[in-house]
Amino acid sequence: MPSFYQIWGDADVFRPNRFLDSSGKVTKPEEFIPFSTGRRVCLGESLAKMELFLFMTTLMQRFEFKAVDPDNLPTLKGVFGITHAPTKYDVRAVPRC
Repeated sequence: MPSFYQIWGDADVFRPNRFLDSSGKVTKPEEFIPFSTGRRVCLGESLAKMELFLFMTTLMQRFEFKAVDPDNLPTLKGVFGITHAPTKYDVRAVPRC
């Protein structure tokens, strides 16, 4: 899994233009290959993306996510091991009314 912090430097900044070419069309950067490529591409990519979208939007609709300790926010550098994993971070899910 790539370290987006090393690729873009400011991965914590919301900049959707990273995925747009000069004409405004959506592109896939070479560094971003979550489902592989070529002959061994994941057959369930479209299903996985659809399910992930539905799952995440449902969570965002029903909960508000807050930091347990707002003064101790994590970095996006992560921890390297067999995979690249995010650092441990506690959040609180507060149900929306």
